[in-house]
Amino acid sequence: MTISRRRLPKRFLRFICVALLGAVGGAISTTHAANPNKAPVLISDSSSTRAVALESVTLKGEPFPLTSTVQFSSDTRTRICIFAMNLELFAGEGANAFSADVQDAAGKLYSLKVEYKGAVPGFPGLTMLIVRLADDLGDAGDVLLRLSLHGVSSNRVRVAVGHTGGGPADDPGSAPTPVFGDPTVPDPVATPNPYSDPSFASGADGIRFLEQATWGPTDADLNHVRSIGYSSWIDEQFNTPPLFVDAPSNLFSNYPAIPLYPINQPSPCDPTCVRDNYTLYLLQKQFMTNALTQQDQLRQRVAFAIHQFIVVAGAQLNNNETSWFAPYLQTIDRNAFGNFRTLLFDVTLNPGMGEYLNMRGNSAAGGTPNENYAREIMQLFSIGVDTLNQDGTPVLDAQGNRVASYDQSTISNLARIFTGWNLGPNKTTVINGVSTSVTNYLDPMILMNNTNTYDLGQKTFFGVNFPACTGASCTTTAQKQAYKVAELNTAIDLLYNHANTGPFVCTQLIHQLVTSNPSPAYVGRCAAAFANSGSGVRGDLKAVIRTILLDIEARGDLKNDPAYGHLREPVLLMTHLLRDLHATSDGVLVTNVSGAASFTIPMGQNVFNPPTVFSYYPADYLLPGTILFGPEFGILDTSSTYQRTNFLNTLLFGNGGNGIAANPPNRPGGTQLNYSSYQALAGNPQSLVDALNTRLMHGTMSSAMTANIVATVNGIASSDPAGRTRTAIYLVASSAQYQVER
Repeated sequence: MTISRRRLPKRFLRFICVALLGAVGGAISTTHAANPNKAPVLISDSSSTRAVALESVTLKGEPFPLTSTVQFSSDTRTRICIFAMNLELFAGEGANAFSADVQDAAGKLYSLKVEYKGAVPGFPGLTMLIVRLADDLGDAGDVLLRLSLHGVSSNRVRVAVGHTGGGPADDPGSAPTPVFGDPTVPDPVATPNPYSDPSFASGADGIRFLEQATWGPTDADLNHVRSIGYSSWIDEQFNTPPLFVDAPSNLFSNYPAIPLYPINQPSPCDPTCVRDNYTLYLLQKQFMTNALTQQDQLRQRVAFAIHQFIVVAGAQLNNNETSWFAPYLQTIDRNAFGNFRTLLFDVTLNPGMGEYLNMRGNSAAGGTPNENYAREIMQLFSIGVDTLNQDGTPVLDAQGNRVASYDQSTISNLARIFTGWNLGPNKTTVINGVSTSVTNYLDPMILMNNTNTYDLGQKTFFGVNFPACTGASCTTTAQKQAYKVAELNTAIDLLYNHANTGPFVCTQLIHQLVTSNPSPAYVGRCAAAFANSGSGVRGDLKAVIRTILLDIEARGDLKNDPAYGHLREPVLLMTHLLRDLHATSDGVLVTNVSGAASFTIPMGQNVFNPPTVFSYYPADYLLPGTILFGPEFGILDTSSTYQRTNFLNTLLFGNGGNGIAANPPNRPGGTQLNYSSYQALAGNPQSLVDALNTRLMHGTMSSAMTANIVATVNGIASSDPAGRTRTAIYLVASSAQYQVER
């Protein structure tokens, strides 16, 4: 569809809107108050919920045909003009800030693309939007249409597709929404908000903010963020060091230095020796201890988010050798608040990554170099497979097909650049009193002395010529190594500076921290921060994180867009509940050793052991029957759903209601809950459920769910306040409404 086609002549729009105002006008009000939680209002006629809508080419009313009789775009699908008020947009924010859907009589939802947004001439408080009918939407009759902006949905209005009549019933409480207020007065323009005023955290959004930025709100965290505000809290987190800071070894991480052990288990190596050196027990235990107790919560959430798209799996490193995997975790922790270029360079030379994706020992001798790392650093770590616009949407060719961001030649040339690197010299450690030479997985990889492994020929990568290393300047080992270092740095620079990298990285982090289906406008604002931190710095992850968490699409008490949010992955389901319930724990919850079986593996998530380089679940997983992304749903099935409730049952009712029992030596203390603050309300089930709704769901619990839980709790004798409390918590935490974090 072309711009000229969308922008209907002003005289037609003015005529239409004057007629609309005369037919459906309501009371006049000239006050417009800025509010980041404003819900869009779709305009209906004055006596029903039937939308004021027009076929965008012919300007005819409903019922709307599936295909337009006049083709003004690359396809013939019908476009419909709808009208909305009560919008608050950033300057320059356009159609990519909106999403829309319709629901048919069978309850199926169809996503509609919003292709155009513009103020109606003469009526700047009234906005016209053009939506394209979904390809799989047939002759459905009446459907209910909804518009969403910044995570907030409008009322639903009735539109006839194919024929008039039938369709779903109106939403409970729905009413006609004719033009209201004074449509000649424009809505206020939204401005970026630093959220430095603590009052923004006083309501439900304070809890939502901590759900996005920590492993789960605690009373102390909530009180603190409400006393200093979001912006100051983020500053504090940026300045909060991780647990272990050891400058001489350049260790700056939540994971301690783990002594290297040989590839083959020494003799003797008792069960504790095997557990601590040949499983991920210590690291997984440290991960949960950090998540539940440490103060640098934001660093931990961001580092885990990075781990999920820049992947190394411990099982592929000598079958979970602890000392091989720890430096990878330390690298991500160290760079979580740094610059993305440094992160990309450091993980490239990390020995664990070299082992996992075959860059270690990659050689030009004897044939084609291994292309594994070359492919994945582009596909998954930096630019993605499609050429992207800066708002994260794919660039399309003239036939409407996606444009690839790289080809096989690009992979081959990058693989040639990634030759010659291997582990540093072995280290010596004392094992059972004997000095032992061990493989060096602690230090970054270095260039091999055997220069025959180097590809020194001419290469082309993203249009940049890499001249061959020849002549007098390429005779010594030192000269050849300098050449390889220089071309590695140039290749990393090209990936770092690629136009795709900002929107690609932003999309991954937004998925993890806020919502699986961000608007393109949200991604675009984040990508702009990646391109320029505000101080002229590219790739500053602090600027990216701040933008993600303080964006209008992340913030606000009201987020009722059904596409908003994300399923709590197993580890987040666990930590959110444990932190809210003041758990004390030995941290042995995601390990999988004798007597300490993981609780998340049955739910589909083996922490630090994602099954593929595509992570624990595919980032592009679509919810069945929709075009909505739902990555975490990729590991949700009948079995894992049952295991989620089984974990909650064990936590709340196991061990005589005392949590997860200790089982020394590998589960030395177990995990216990403290829900006394909720139990104090058990005498009044409504108050108890309301408190759980506020803290666990920031007020999003439906009235039907509330009534059902209150009724169930009322069925338990008041003389059993602990039973009432545990039951209420279990019913809330096992519900779909809780497990989808919004």
